[in-house]
Amino acid sequence: MPGNVASAVATAVLPSSLCSVFRAARAWPVSESGGYADGRYQAEVQAEASRKSWEIGKLLTFAQWLTLSAFYESSNGAQKPFYWYPNVADYDPTGSYTTGRYLVRFDGALSRTYRLGRQEASLRLIEIE
Repeated sequence: MPGNVASAVATAVLPSSLCSVFRAARAWPVSESGGYADGRYQAEVQAEASRKSWEIGKLLTFAQWLTLSAFYESSNGAQKPFYWYPNVADYDPTGSYTTGRYLVRFDGALSRTYRLGRQEASLRLIEIE
């Protein structure tokens, strides 16, 4: 049916061992109308709930980097959604445990910085509702 979009369905779970340090953020999408002559503007909320995002970074061994890059490739970069558990205590490799689980996708490219013996990987995840 034209105009209908199917809900995102996760096919995998991001391995918990790959991400340990992250910074969380929340944003409410807002549409602003052009500024008035006196400097004021009007804002209209575009969503009922905030959208969560996470910036993740970790020093990885070469084997861990290969695992992460293979997961990124299997997700077609930012195209396929997957589950992520920020709290290690809630982690379930099957993705069936719903407590603490988020449906996310990669937001942008996967990058790494080469260091002696390890590589610093950084990535960004964004929640899908």
